[in-house]
Amino acid sequence: MSSNGQVASQPSSTVATNAGTTKVVNDLNVPATRIYGFVERFRKEYFEDHSLDWSLDQILTRGMAEIERQVKTARERAKQKAAGDLLKEFNLTPAEAKRTLLDMLRQQSEAAKLASTTKSS
Repeated sequence: MSSNGQVASQPSSTVATNAGTTKVVNDLNVPATRIYGFVERFRKEYFEDHSLDWSLDQILTRGMAEIERQVKTARERAKQKAAGDLLKEFNLTPAEAKRTLLDMLRQQSEAAKLASTTKSS
């Protein structure tokens, strides 16, 4: 509490959400001890003579990029696993599955054309 009896508010920022709205969140207060040891360990190889602020920005930016890569890889792996499971279930090779799918699409297209010509007659 400040000396004049008013409560000091924590600094905050307005951020955009994934839903397209904005909301106010409290700013972070990160003690230097959370990253200092890491920065010192790699000062010669990476951080050189940069400030702790610059180092924190690098750690956050590169960390976020790595998380994005991991999420994208996991999504792609899930798609490939689902496709592989289908191939195993129907005992098809990828080439056979492609031929079967193209044949099914051709049959659907022909059926739709036939249905539209039957309606117009």
